[in-house]
Amino acid sequence: MKQMQEYVIEIKQTLLQIAVWAIMICSAAYFLGFSWRIPGLMLGVMTSIVYFLLMCYRVSKSADMSVPKAISYMRLGWLMRLSFVSLMLLLSIKVPMFDFVSAVIGLFSLQVIIIAKASMIVVKNFLHSSR
Repeated sequence: MKQMQEYVIEIKQTLLQIAVWAIMICSAAYFLGFSWRIPGLMLGVMTSIVYFLLMCYRVSKSADMSVPKAISYMRLGWLMRLSFVSLMLLLSIKVPMFDFVSAVIGLFSLQVIIIAKASMIVVKNFLHSSR
């Protein structure tokens, strides 16, 4: 039960960090005169959030399954998430309101947050171990 509470806290923190990241990149786009890129950025960020939530749902559901069943369940989930991202990219190409490059940049929001969190863990461990 405690692991599930920690998992939910981690999900909420990651979502908050993605939201802060989205505010930062959209603010930068606005103040640098690229406000026309904001809809594409937001489409990409929203896709990244939905992708993350779908992945979290699959992970939590697979925790109660046998290993072979969990593996096939996660593989199916990967295919669904890939299809979702592909649809978003197609939408950003077909709808003139969305800039494709901006949507792709926004799509990498989750990866940026994960890399930033991992870097912070490494730095904290390095600083802690050097004492």
